[in-house]
Formats: sequence, C-alpha cells, structure tokens
Amino acid sequence: MKAPFTFKKKDEEKEKKLNRQITANEFVNIKDIKNEIVYTKDGHLFLYIKIQPLSRDLLSKKEDKLIGKQFTSEFSAIKCQYKFLSVSRPVDVSFMLDNFQRMKVDATERKRKEILTQKMRELNRFTFSGDVLEHQFFMIVWVKEKKGADVELLKQGNDIISRFSSCGVSAT
Repeated sequence: MKAPFTFKKKDEEKEKKLNRQITANEFVNIKDIKNEIVYTKDGHLFLYIKIQPLSRDLLSKKEDKLIGKQFTSEFSAIKCQYKFLSVSRPVDVSFMLDNFQRMKVDATERKRKEILTQKMRELNRFTFSGDVLEHQFFMIVWVKEKKGADVELLKQGNDIISRFSSCGVSAT
C-alpha cells in the first residue's frame, strides 16, 4: 500500500503542468512567415489580402446594382478556399492631436487656443469612448502544404487582387 503523500505529489505535478505559462509561439499555430505567406504547424499556407473598404452608401442605386453584378461576375469563378475577416479598432487620431498641439503652441490669440483645446478634448473623448471605429477587411486564402504550394497560393492571391481591382476596390 502506498503512502497518501505520493498521491498529493502526483496531483501537484499535474497542476503545475496545467498552470505553466506557455509562450506566444507555443500558443499560435504559426511555424514561419516568409514572402507574405504564413506557414502553420499543422501543414497549411495562408495568405492575407487586405481589402480597402467600399462605402455603398455613397453610391447611387444604379451604381450599387452595377458594382454588385461586377463583383458577382468577378468572384463566381474563384474555386479556392477563402474566408473574410473584419477587424474593428479605435481610429488612431494621434496625428491630429499632435497637429492641434503644434497649432496651439504657435497660436497667439487666446480664443484660438481655447478652440484648439476644446477640439483636442473632443478628439480624446471620441478616442476613449470607442465611438469612432476603423474597420479593416481581409480575405484569407489557404492551401495544404505541398511542393509548389507557395507559388500556387501567391498566384491565387494575385488573381484575387486583380479581381478586386477590376471592381474598383484596392487590395494588397
């Protein structure tokens, strides 16, 4: 019969293994990043294409219909696997704040300084409230790792970028 303290020791070892901190490299599934391609540990290659936003609200109904048909025509021929990703984050207004600060330092009139101070406060309020968000859009394309997969993936990516370009949308 084993002494009770041996069980406690085994439990402590299990708990240590569970609680140990893992590094970022251990947490993510990324093996390497080369030439715009993400290589994963599970044998896939990923390419992320950044798509500039298009505001349909700024288009007339006729333009909106036309661009919809154009997108349908361009992208119906795509046979590769893909996903869309939208990332929202607060807008970076630091350059505007820096500009206002410089203008305030250079200003000689009291009223101008007050107005600039007020504008800076408003910008800070927007930034910290999270009311003003910037949306970034990505199309993710991937293939299984094999010989020549990187060339195939880059070719698919360039094809997709040119399809966006044909629709008047910038993608990189």
